[in-house]
Amino acid sequence: MRALLRAGLLAASILTPLAVPSIASAQVRDTDGNPEAEQAGAEPSGNMIIVTARKREETLQNVPTSVSVATAETIARLGLDSVADIAKTTPGLVFDDSFGRSSNSPVIRGQANLLGDSGVAFFIDGIYYTGSIADYDVDTIERIEVVKGPQSALYGRNTYSGAINIISKMPGDNWEGRITADISEFDRYEVTAGIRGPISDGLGVGINGRYYDFGGEFINQFDGKPVGDQMSYSVSGVLNWDDGGPFTAALRGYFNRTDDGQPAIFAQGTQFNNVLPDDSALYGGGGRYFSGPIRPRPINTDYRRQFRDPDDVGIEGDTYNVSLRMEYELTDQFTLTSLSGFNDRTLTQLTDGDYGPNSFQTARFSRFPIGAPVGFGPRGPRFPFGFVGSTVDFSFANRQETRDYSQELRLSYLSDRFDVIVGGYYFNQDDDSFSIREVPDDAAARAAASFGQAIAIERAICTANPNCASVVPLFGPSVPNSRNESLLDIRNIAAFGAVELHVTPTINIGFEGRYAEERIRQSAFIFNQGSPRPASIDAEATFREFTPRVTVDWQPNPDTLIYGIYAEGQKPGGFNGSLAVRAVQNDPTLDIDVFDAEDNTSYELGIKNRFLDDALVVNLALFHNEIEGYQLTQNVSVPPNQVSVVRNAGNARINGAELEILARPSRNFAVTANYALADTKFTSGFDENQGVLNDVADDRLVNCSTGDQFPEIRGCQSLFGSIRGQRIPRAPVHRVFVDVDYRQPLGDGDWEFFAGGNVTFTSEAFVQVSNLASYGDSTVVDLRVGLGNGFYKIQGYVDNATDEDATAQGLRFADGDASFRRSFIGGLRPGRRFGVIVSAGF
Repeated sequence: MRALLRAGLLAASILTPLAVPSIASAQVRDTDGNPEAEQAGAEPSGNMIIVTARKREETLQNVPTSVSVATAETIARLGLDSVADIAKTTPGLVFDDSFGRSSNSPVIRGQANLLGDSGVAFFIDGIYYTGSIADYDVDTIERIEVVKGPQSALYGRNTYSGAINIISKMPGDNWEGRITADISEFDRYEVTAGIRGPISDGLGVGINGRYYDFGGEFINQFDGKPVGDQMSYSVSGVLNWDDGGPFTAALRGYFNRTDDGQPAIFAQGTQFNNVLPDDSALYGGGGRYFSGPIRPRPINTDYRRQFRDPDDVGIEGDTYNVSLRMEYELTDQFTLTSLSGFNDRTLTQLTDGDYGPNSFQTARFSRFPIGAPVGFGPRGPRFPFGFVGSTVDFSFANRQETRDYSQELRLSYLSDRFDVIVGGYYFNQDDDSFSIREVPDDAAARAAASFGQAIAIERAICTANPNCASVVPLFGPSVPNSRNESLLDIRNIAAFGAVELHVTPTINIGFEGRYAEERIRQSAFIFNQGSPRPASIDAEATFREFTPRVTVDWQPNPDTLIYGIYAEGQKPGGFNGSLAVRAVQNDPTLDIDVFDAEDNTSYELGIKNRFLDDALVVNLALFHNEIEGYQLTQNVSVPPNQVSVVRNAGNARINGAELEILARPSRNFAVTANYALADTKFTSGFDENQGVLNDVADDRLVNCSTGDQFPEIRGCQSLFGSIRGQRIPRAPVHRVFVDVDYRQPLGDGDWEFFAGGNVTFTSEAFVQVSNLASYGDSTVVDLRVGLGNGFYKIQGYVDNATDEDATAQGLRFADGDASFRRSFIGGLRPGRRFGVIVSAGF
């Protein structure tokens, strides 16, 4: 903890002179219901923001936990148009959708993975939400609360590293509405409109709509057309009942349609591998791996040629969400709350999976002499050589249908001596995922042509080999057209409670806990070609856990809060899907169909301060996390296959610090800044691919020279390599955000001029646990300028003004056109973009 404390103090000493973070602001309205903050730039201090991070209303500066808030005013002021944009203003949160808006996976405090569920769950008005949040309509958001650290005790499943709670705008006593148009380069258009107000005594209604269209910024080298196009639209509505009596209710509905094209993902071929030369026939002395930052490269994909109907290519999804929140004040102290949620979403994906210009290509695996010698040459007998190859075609062609229900019921008691919350929770999810590939009519012809080219290459190799008389293909080309299906059922039942004792007027001690039982059932149906009946496998696992949380806070004066937290969290285990189950069929000794839960034990110390009559707010949190059974994406060899699965790789620890500052030296000038440190390290564990790298490093061959992992099994499997001391993938160590905002009234009217800008720095993050390839440091600058009052606003902006092009995300991959040698893919970062936002409201 000493090193952690020194890191936090160093961060404070560096950033305090800069002043200011994303502690955002509550929106204050004048007597006419117009936003005063937008009129005069008077963003309130954190002490005025109400949050519900602990299932009850508290001010941001008085809640004894690490919470970052982005309010509606912050979203409008910075011109943020997605949750991914909002993430950069939040210390400790990493959120990137460069691999597609359907595959986003938020990371809080460095606890990341590539496959499987994120350790961060989304809630809308306190109700669990499953599905992509990348294209969520931010115009409906009153505020976003990012609660960091294990929240399993009160929030439940998949919150072992944090929770993101979206609070919706609700209708008030007066009618208000706004329409906003955002137009920018690369055929990007976004229009949002909303209206809210009372329709009778106690009953209010709100309706919002959004349309977004983006033509695509990058050019596909294969056909010269834009790639990465996106389109979505959504409609949402809310009915709110509040007549001042004991009963209140809010019924909310949301529909979203997403229709995106091939994501802007590039492939870095095996020719760029620069470390660990491999003298095997497959690599021919070339590098087996790549080390260093993955630099952006041109996109060159034949995605429109891989499917029967090119117009269907892309990612299309429909999401329906309905929630009902009801509260009844039984007495002045007792409140009964019911939270009901329903989610239904369908996602169809038809995209290129190798991100290259080839499809239905032949991968050559090996060659070896077969049969008796057919002659003798100058160097001995000559044999016919067998040629082993396979038609491969990387593509994503699947449809996923998911439906889930959740119900929470809790009773709260608040008093001067102590507060109590008790509740129960039920969640059920059904997921059906199946292949929908329909190959184009010329697929067989292209596979045959590729196979013929592979034979020609083999014969050329044979000619140069004095022991080779001829090449005999052992089988002909085939056309991949699988029809596998996976059914998943999840049921979670939990009981939870919290007690906070007000020991003195300035000291509180809180105890929270949840007992949860999660049952997971999976059925996999594998429709092998040529088989009239599918192979079927059924599996079931149950995970039980009690997750406690203890909080102690002390308020020595009205402007200072000091708190300490001990918390435990759990990310449930699960199954790896039909592909892994099929691998298990081939080799049952690997035991990769199920992975266990991941447990997180966290210690946090924080201090929140207000100075100079709220002109300066400084919050600092230090934390230490100990993680057991870290769920890590690993490649497992099941010859001749390599499958990616989630496994419990080992244990890890994370030391970190988060600093938030909000400074307002004058009414017209504000600075917001934050800094996040996440020093991640595995303390134990093993990885198969690390073992292969260790094996090739000593003698340039994968020959088990470092040991055999499974000596009792025929063949050779490199001894798994230790990952102790390695950093967790996708976890940058440093992140800094600084925003400057200036506002000046114009004349005697209510118009004002405003200008501002922000800088976001993110340090490198490694692609895999081997800590070789990375997506490097990035520095992104956004600028804005405009005029506005309480009714109208026009704002010009430049996103990524310096045209930073560092790769946004990266993954280790397999090059299907190079016999599955290790390659890499990356997501391109949006470049410099000029735009304008025009809005009008009442």
